[in-house]
Amino acid sequence: MLERFLRAAVALCLSLFALACSSEKGPPASVQVFAAASLRDACGDVAELWRERRPEVELVFNFGSSATLAQQIEATRAADLFLSADTAQMELVRKSGAIALEGPARWLSNQLVVVVPASSSEVEWSAPSELLHARFPRLALANPASVPAGKYAKAWLEAQGSWSALESRVVPGVDVRAALAAVENAACEVGIVYSTDAAISQRVRVVYRVPLEQGPRIEYAIAATSGKAPAPLAREVLEHFLSAPARVCFARRGFLVGEGH
Repeated sequence: MLERFLRAAVALCLSLFALACSSEKGPPASVQVFAAASLRDACGDVAELWRERRPEVELVFNFGSSATLAQQIEATRAADLFLSADTAQMELVRKSGAIALEGPARWLSNQLVVVVPASSSEVEWSAPSELLHARFPRLALANPASVPAGKYAKAWLEAQGSWSALESRVVPGVDVRAALAAVENAACEVGIVYSTDAAISQRVRVVYRVPLEQGPRIEYAIAATSGKAPAPLAREVLEHFLSAPARVCFARRGFLVGEGH
């Protein structure tokens, strides 16, 4: 009888000890990464490398326009990492006091391209003035009032002297992927997106690539922010995104990487 009682007592103690250890561990660690929509596919590649190295820490992504993400970070401090498609939105986050550690300048760049639906009979253009033709009544852009991709496109069109003629044709999207989708679905006859976005779609064709020397400087920015993840962990993820293997992922997706761009 006594032996049976002792066995039951020992089993109960072991169960309570295991429960206590489990409670101490808490839920799996995670890092919230707010990233520009154009980085979605490359971030997936980088996240896969992270899972191979640190499977116990989940990278949770929130993709959208950099302007929207910056507003969310200012309002909620919910992000641990911010990957912006331009430096202006990073500057807003910096002014709000939410940046813990900023990455290097000129981290990534991109190139603007003009796309049409894959089913279109359009052939490659020799000049951007083709955009002015009446056969293109709707021009898909990321919202040029706030979204980096749209701002870059507007700056290029202004430099070409054609913005005033095209402004009324613009169909603004919430981000660059929305602009791409508008052309994919033939809701717009033509659009201006990043070359990396055009590269992932089989439903659009590139008819014109904006020469890098003619387009605005496209400059992505990256920083660890003062979110909920422990600061050392957020900085470790930042270093992972800046690592040589991650740079290979971005380059493979068509981004221009590092100081050379």
